[in-house]
Amino acid sequence: MNKLSDRIMDAIADGLSTRICFVIFCVIAFVPLFFQHPADVLGWDQYISQTVIQLVALSVLAIVSKKEGKAQQRMLQETHDTVMIEMAELKVIMEALHIKLKDGVSK
Repeated sequence: MNKLSDRIMDAIADGLSTRICFVIFCVIAFVPLFFQHPADVLGWDQYISQTVIQLVALSVLAIVSKKEGKAQQRMLQETHDTVMIEMAELKVIMEALHIKLKDGVSK
């Protein structure tokens, strides 16, 4: 059950973080202005805060989050690869030290 809900949430997050979704949300937010627009400052304030910011910011934040996640994943992979290379080098050095120590004790 958790795997299914995770897949559903991942699909929704991926859908929200597309440029197509951004364009659709912009259309939903701005097309109604051609037919009817707020009459006063309070109406514009409510329209901007409740419609534009919530719709447009939703997909913008999802897109930015996805980009940042990819960048962080790339950085973590580079760090992991560097650490693994250094560990391999340390293992070779340790083996060489063990051999030298054994040779020194044998003499």
